[in-house]
Amino acid sequence: MGFKERFLSTNGVREAVVLLLNKVMKQFRQRDGFSLIELLIYIAIFAVVSIFLVAILTTFTKIQVQQTASNEVNHQISFVSSVVKQMVQNSSLVDMTDGITTSTINLRMASSSADPTLIYASGTVVYLEQGNSSPIALTNSSVNVTNFSATKYESPGGASIVQVNMSLAYNNSGPANQFSQSLQIAAARISAATFDSSLYPASSTSLDLGSAANPWGNGYFSQNLNVSGIIYSGSGVSGATAMKANGNIGFSSAAQGLILKSSSGSCFLVGVNASGTLATTLVSCP
Repeated sequence: MGFKERFLSTNGVREAVVLLLNKVMKQFRQRDGFSLIELLIYIAIFAVVSIFLVAILTTFTKIQVQQTASNEVNHQISFVSSVVKQMVQNSSLVDMTDGITTSTINLRMASSSADPTLIYASGTVVYLEQGNSSPIALTNSSVNVTNFSATKYESPGGASIVQVNMSLAYNNSGPANQFSQSLQIAAARISAATFDSSLYPASSTSLDLGSAANPWGNGYFSQNLNVSGIIYSGSGVSGATAMKANGNIGFSSAAQGLILKSSSGSCFLVGVNASGTLATTLVSCP
């Protein structure tokens, strides 16, 4: 029987198939690779590690965003508080009603170019306005001012204290970017006062300017001095006389003198002539 006949026989076909399978298995064994179970295990490990990496990255990004918002809000609220303290300390007068909370800090300054100085919130921004200059924004669009109020308090000794309450929030609608900060500060006016308006006591005839133990120095007036009580001149002077002097009263011009009112209601200027004799001249009563 030839090859052809044997191949076509049943035994020949079976032998050919076995040889082919053996050859394929031999080639498969010689190849490097993973089994199906090993591949599934590796995929599961990779999935778990990926989940942890994504969670860590998300947390890190959230913390970084919150830190950025926190830094921005704290920086701007610190800057506003520094400006408020400096302006109050350098002011001549805190022109605010004592004990009344308001949304504007009104300060009077010695320099006319900076008088008055206003610090206030408009919309979501804090502004500084001095004199006739245009308002300057103390905060930018990165934050929103949600609260700004000030209250003036007068302390013993004449010092003015301004209490300021303000709140700033980061300007971002994302839930992860929400951050706000509130601050309460107190600023005191420490410089000497310069007045550009009338000075009135809070209560009539109840307050003094200086005292016997702590008197003021020299006083200079360019216009009238009206006194309803007694004027004392010099030390060691007392009594109920309207004006008493323990020293000389002088006049710099011969046309000046002492005006006295007679019993008839007429007023006379009392002076002296060239020879030193007293002379009177009828004048209008002051």
